Amino acid sequence: MGLLHRFFSAKNDLPALRKAVSRRRYADALHIAEELHKYDLESEERAEVENLMGEAGDKLARINLDEGLYLLREQQWKGAAEHLELARVQVFSTELQREIEQALQQLEQQQGVAPGAESSGSRSSCSNCNGGDASPAATEVPEEDKPDFDAQLELILTSYPDELVPRYHNKSQAFKEAFVLGHQGEEVEALKGLGKLPAAEQDDLFDFEAGCLMARLGEGPKACDALYSALKQNPALELATEIMVSVLIGLKEYRKGINFIQEMMAKNQDPIFCHAQLATLYHAMDDADSALSHARKAVEGGYDDNSIALMAAMLLEAKEEYPEAETFYRRIPAPAKGCGAGGMNLYLAEFLLRQKRELRQVLDTFNNACRHEPDNPRWQLRVAQTYLALGWDKRGRKLLNMVLRDPNLMEELRVEGQGILPE
Repeated sequence: MGLLHRFFSAKNDLPALRKAVSRRRYADALHIAEELHKYDLESEERAEVENLMGEAGDKLARINLDEGLYLLREQQWKGAAEHLELARVQVFSTELQREIEQALQQLEQQQGVAPGAESSGSRSSCSNCNGGDASPAATEVPEEDKPDFDAQLELILTSYPDELVPRYHNKSQAFKEAFVLGHQGEEVEALKGLGKLPAAEQDDLFDFEAGCLMARLGEGPKACDALYSALKQNPALELATEIMVSVLIGLKEYRKGINFIQEMMAKNQDPIFCHAQLATLYHAMDDADSALSHARKAVEGGYDDNSIALMAAMLLEAKEEYPEAETFYRRIPAPAKGCGAGGMNLYLAEFLLRQKRELRQVLDTFNNACRHEPDNPRWQLRVAQTYLALGWDKRGRKLLNMVLRDPNLMEELRVEGQGILPE
């Protein structure tokens, strides 16, 4: 199996998924991951998609869990049930799932009915029993005591360029509510909210967010129209360009995307950014030479998206240009925490394992990944492979046999492990 096929078999949406997660655009990430599941992915690709999808789902689930718990404390049963049920659908991790189930049980106990049922009568009865005022105003929460919405808004905006954040803060409350809804995975409601805004507020940010929502709903041509409108109003809105490139790739309109980016370059609009977008488009077309040429120019020009460096590294490795491939793998930083923390990044570790070099450090990296993702047998498989590469056949064989029995091991990885099992 070729490295080029392994990395780009999903028409280059994997870099888009990494980018969405790194920029905390979790609703976008879930949509991209769902699309990737339609492809015949190789084991490394599918494992990474599952990891990134889990991260995005858990982040969204945590936001909805926190909102649900807040509404639960304020006895707003219906709203609490809606957020907790959404969290239940989005969650991946077992620990967070337990927290959500505990919150749902708490809701049932306090509400006295099944989650999701309307409870205004129940709330009124409690108020009457206590001799209090049963009017809606008695249970209304002061706006200044509602940190959850602001916290969600700020979390989302951390993924946006600094120069755009003040503009989002200055938008109307209705816009911001639709904006947050969209990033919670409620695209239809978010679009309805945007549609109610007055014409005066339908600026480049309006078109950009509407385009993103349409893209996630699978309305590619409409999404492109909205994004193009945003760029006509604000040609420097690079987020809109990135999303439009992704949408055009999904529509397989590669040449249209290339022509658009080349027009930007002709106007001298951020050439480094343009090289990165062209690299992405040429990859989707399976034009490896053009993709590598533009990826090199982007990375060497200072483009700071690790997916482009990884793209160049994988292409160079596929061409057996190992020294240069290694320089690009090493451009990708090790995470500050989590898998690979304090050492090399996992892509570099897997490359060096294939090269059978620096195996002690490679082993440390994979062992660290096992500690941080104990439920992901991919890293145990890599540890077993490293043991065997070090000549520690007994330990390698024992661990490999154990990993191959793990029901959570993806089938592609199981086949890979069985292929290296010593006689």
